[in-house]
Amino acid sequence: MSYISRIAKAAPSLELSRDELAYYARHILLPGIGTAGQQKLKAARVLVIGAGGLGCPVLQALAGAGVGQLTVVDGDVVSISNLSRQWLHRCADDGRNKALSAVAALRELNPFIELVAESTMLSPDNVQSLVDLHDIAIDATDDLDVRYWIDDACAVLSKPWVHAALYRENAQLTVFWARFGTRFRKLYPEPVDAPSCSGAGMLGATASVVGNLQALECVKLIVGHARPQIGQLIVLDAAGLILQSFRLPDVDLPSLIEVGHRTPDRGLLPEHLRQVLSIHEPIQLLDLRSCAAYQAGSIEGAMHCPAEQVLEAGLPACAVPRVVLICEEGLISSMLVEALSQRCPYKLEHLEGGFIAWAQGSKL
Repeated sequence: MSYISRIAKAAPSLELSRDELAYYARHILLPGIGTAGQQKLKAARVLVIGAGGLGCPVLQALAGAGVGQLTVVDGDVVSISNLSRQWLHRCADDGRNKALSAVAALRELNPFIELVAESTMLSPDNVQSLVDLHDIAIDATDDLDVRYWIDDACAVLSKPWVHAALYRENAQLTVFWARFGTRFRKLYPEPVDAPSCSGAGMLGATASVVGNLQALECVKLIVGHARPQIGQLIVLDAAGLILQSFRLPDVDLPSLIEVGHRTPDRGLLPEHLRQVLSIHEPIQLLDLRSCAAYQAGSIEGAMHCPAEQVLEAGLPACAVPRVVLICEEGLISSMLVEALSQRCPYKLEHLEGGFIAWAQGSKL
């Protein structure tokens, strides 16, 4: 079973608690994420090799995104010279194992995810077993040998991995996935000597930018939103703020099919809502738009309840059994219905096309 199928099958059964809905509110409002995407993130298992300059921003971003299990592999210890760019660690962590230090900080960031610290270096002996337990691997190391080990293990297990490399103010980034013909060994058939960050110097802001891009690629792979950079080598010149993309040869670019779960449609067309209102059926309309939009015009009888407030505090108490959510175009309201319907005591629906469709119908 591919990781895509595994996540798609596991995600629908993972209910998001009210606290999680509040924590991930801004994600759920994104059309490319929504509740289904957040459930996929919760179902995902990601292996991050390294808790240094790249690993710290990767881990922070993925923990904040809600990846359900993050495993950190690093046998190194924190030193004071790390702290200017490895922002998960603190002065008090000097001499502490980096994986343990990172996991401790991440627990403070997101209490809803599972965190595992492997306080050892990746090696030919443990790489395959570690990769096998996860959906995606992320290369946050500066060790060339480790990259070949990750590449070989992911090729055997048909897993994607997100690669990045830093050298002073330059960086490169891509997603390798052997099933589509893209591998680190094809890009670098022979090892190339390159100085480490400690030998070449590194600005923390540069590492943070690249690490966050790695996390973004990982989220794309999990959620199925947008196109991951499989077969595209991204090169960054931070000094000139120049970002270039190069197509890697002999790559069969994939089309990641969204195999996610959707709840049954609970949309109400504007004309049907008009019929319901015309016969005075008990119904509560909740307008999710901004205060300015609500004041500029709303459906008569609608209560103003911003979408952010609903995600953070839940639905307000209603005295009727039927509730209809209304947003500007119908997208946010449909995602909130999907997120809240399982624990809602009301018959929860959303207005198809939102207030725009309602207003257009009123002009006819």
